[in-house]
Amino acid sequence: MNNSAGKVIPFHSNNESVIRTASVISIIPDEIIINMAGETIRAKKTFSCIIDPQPDDIIICVENENGMVYILGIIERPATQKMNISFPSDVAFQANQGSLNIHSSDNVTIASKDVNFLSKKVIHKSHEAIVSYNNITANGNELQASFKTVRLISNLINTMAKQVIDRFKGYIRSTEDSDMVKAGQMTRHADGLYSMDSTHTIMNSKKSTKIDGEKILMG
Repeated sequence: MNNSAGKVIPFHSNNESVIRTASVISIIPDEIIINMAGETIRAKKTFSCIIDPQPDDIIICVENENGMVYILGIIERPATQKMNISFPSDVAFQANQGSLNIHSSDNVTIASKDVNFLSKKVIHKSHEAIVSYNNITANGNELQASFKTVRLISNLINTMAKQVIDRFKGYIRSTEDSDMVKAGQMTRHADGLYSMDSTHTIMNSKKSTKIDGEKILMG
């Protein structure tokens, strides 16, 4: 026998870890009370057990050399099939190759203090959408919107644009109070009739006023 083999010390432990089954009695903060072979024991979840146990769950557990019992997983839940998945700290879901899909037959709810969506392309399709915000800030290079009906209800609308082009098949504007337009220059062109009807009409020009036409009828 060489010197290296002579230095090997065999290790024997009398406290062998044995996987056993148990049932959950109650849940208290940071501890889980279980019934294992008729004995009431305090247990903890393992780091990889992300499903929170509930009372009456049939669990699989193991005891370490210090006598601490750890829950490895849940075998059966007789009462209900609902589950709560919890993580002790930050979590990252990552698919290095392929896609990550989430499907639900009912509702999907995301609740968080801050939600960030980062993507090269986002597609949102739904039969009905309800959006409610206190403040919205949107930045981009181009916006294309196609709707059959658009209704805007607001106390104040401020629009600042370098150039605005409006094309309508029919346009009706109704203002209950005052209507004021301020522009550096204004040009209006009508292929057909241009009509203006008011109780009082005032036209003021600082320099000159020109009215030209084949016929001018006044009175």
